[in-house]
Amino acid sequence: MSAAPLDSGGKLGDYGWICALYALGQTAASGAEPLQVQQDILEHIVSGFEAQSGSIALCVEGTEDLLEIAAGIDLPPDAVGSRLPRGAGVFGHVVVTGEPLLINGDVAETGLPLRMHERRDRLTHSAMCWPLRVSERIIGAIAVNRAPGQPKYKVDDLDRGQAMTSLLALVIANHRMHVERANRIVELSTLNATMQRMNEMLEETQDQLVQSEKMASIGQIAAGVAHEINNPIGFVLSNLGTLDSYLTSLFGLLDAYIETEAPTSASQQASLGRARALRESVNFDFLRGDIVALLAESRDGIMRVKHIVQDLKDFSRGGTDEVWEVVNLHDALDRTLNIVRNEIKYKARIETHYGSLPNVECLPSRLHQVFLNLIVNAGHAIEANGTITISTGTSGSEIWIRFEDTGCGIPKQHLNRIFEPFFTTKPVGQGTGLGLSVSYSIVQRHGGSIDVESEVGRGSRFTIHLPLRQQHENVTETAVEASAAVPV
Repeated sequence: MSAAPLDSGGKLGDYGWICALYALGQTAASGAEPLQVQQDILEHIVSGFEAQSGSIALCVEGTEDLLEIAAGIDLPPDAVGSRLPRGAGVFGHVVVTGEPLLINGDVAETGLPLRMHERRDRLTHSAMCWPLRVSERIIGAIAVNRAPGQPKYKVDDLDRGQAMTSLLALVIANHRMHVERANRIVELSTLNATMQRMNEMLEETQDQLVQSEKMASIGQIAAGVAHEINNPIGFVLSNLGTLDSYLTSLFGLLDAYIETEAPTSASQQASLGRARALRESVNFDFLRGDIVALLAESRDGIMRVKHIVQDLKDFSRGGTDEVWEVVNLHDALDRTLNIVRNEIKYKARIETHYGSLPNVECLPSRLHQVFLNLIVNAGHAIEANGTITISTGTSGSEIWIRFEDTGCGIPKQHLNRIFEPFFTTKPVGQGTGLGLSVSYSIVQRHGGSIDVESEVGRGSRFTIHLPLRQQHENVTETAVEASAAVPV
């Protein structure tokens, strides 16, 4: 089969061939498999130049001195995928110089030096090689070869192919960019999924950290809570013993009056006498009044125990089932004070100056933790006869809660570190170094902030700022229990 001479236009001017090349470019742009795309493009180019063989070499990304055979037709076995140094052979020379080559037989018409000592496995042939250039960057080279007996290529053919190979370079570069982008998207998707898993793990770890700090706080105040519970339980038991003796007397008096209903008058008179004697010794009016008082006092003691236990239970509740609620923070503060009061009362007086606060959307159990941490820290900063003042108020769309103590204060060099995890100035064994860090994290989760002011020898002031509402939907509006903390 004879081929039309290229200087007459050949397939390069054929509309169908050009459309097919465009279709291959579109296939490449869609992200098809790179090796197959490059092979298809090479076959089309070889056909367009009416050649019998050809090859494409691309610069290996990440290196400056390597080329890789990316596609080939009628090449030796295992040639595709092999690498060669930049500067070696025809491909290497074209990539280094950036100039196309026309080779006819053993004559390099564009100045390629001959290497007569090299072994030749092919007969003398005619070949053209062009650099694949994108902007000012050479990404590789393409070569086509004619077998002996075919017309030799001419300089006009070389020039004609230059414009086509420029388009081919863009197609290959765009395809590589598409593949790289697709790989990058996969990497980013994988990274995003990994980050989501890490965020879930971090959130779970944070919940565990908060719960651990709660348990540490509970352990720290457990003795005081036991003492608080023991007081009302003690006088309830004492009241019940006294009530038992009262009831014994009353039942004896009642039995004596029942005996007066006996049928004989003699026994009736004797029973009536005993009943009157008992009535005078028992002091019935006193018993009747004191029984009512004992029951009321016992009921009050049991309610105190109930409140302490309930507050402790609410405080120790984990965060997995928490929901955002709209609550009264004054009640939340009072409930926290109900738990921690015994920890503080022997060294400091607690004063509350509550302003007028609207209900606030929050995670109540988490804010209980913040309040307890700040109150306990204030207590630890006071050696004796101090004061802890808790104040509240509003500022625009925010509320603020201030905890102020007359303790030892915080040195200036430590102020910028107090919210770091595990940082503590307390002696070993007296602090986890997590209280303020956990508190800071909880307040940030609520979209708020904590300000701190301190002076050594005069005390510290922590002010929490919280928004009234959070930026999400489906908030549960809860009815706030109207239960006041019983003073100890």
